[in-house]
Amino acid sequence: MSRALGMIGMARKAGMLEIGEEQSSIAAHSRKARALLTASDAAENTLRRIKAAGKAGIPHIALPYTKEELGSALGVRACAAVAVTDAGLAKNIAEKLESEMPGRFTEALETLSKKSEKTDQQKREARAHERNLKSGKHASSKQIGRNTNG
Repeated sequence: MSRALGMIGMARKAGMLEIGEEQSSIAAHSRKARALLTASDAAENTLRRIKAAGKAGIPHIALPYTKEELGSALGVRACAAVAVTDAGLAKNIAEKLESEMPGRFTEALETLSKKSEKTDQQKREARAHERNLKSGKHASSKQIGRNTNG
C-alpha cells in the first residue's frame, strides 16, 4: 500500500474523512471539506458532482488509485470519493502523493499548504486569546481609548 493510501486510512480512523460521493458533497457545501479526493475510475457523474461541490475553492485531487484500492484503505469494498476535513492532514496526503508522483500534485499541494498555514495561524491566535483571557490581559476600554488617541 502506498504512503498516501495509508494516510487516507489514518484520516478515516481519526474521523477526518467523509466517505462517499453524497457525504463528500455535503461536507463541501457545508464548508467542512478541505480537499476532495476521487478514485481514478470514478464515474463521470461522480466526478462532475464532486467538481461542482468543490467550486468554492476546495481543491480536487484525482487519485491514481482505483475505487477498490481506495476502498481497501478505508476498510470498505469500494469508494469513489472522499472529503478530507482537516487542512493539515489534506496537506500531508498531497505531500505523499507528490513524493510518489513528482509534478502531478504540485498545484493542489501549494493550495493546501496555504490553507494549512492559515488554519495553524488561526489556532495559534485562538490559543493566545484564551491565555490572555485566563490571565486577565484583555483590552479594557481605557487601553482602547489610549491606543486610538495616542
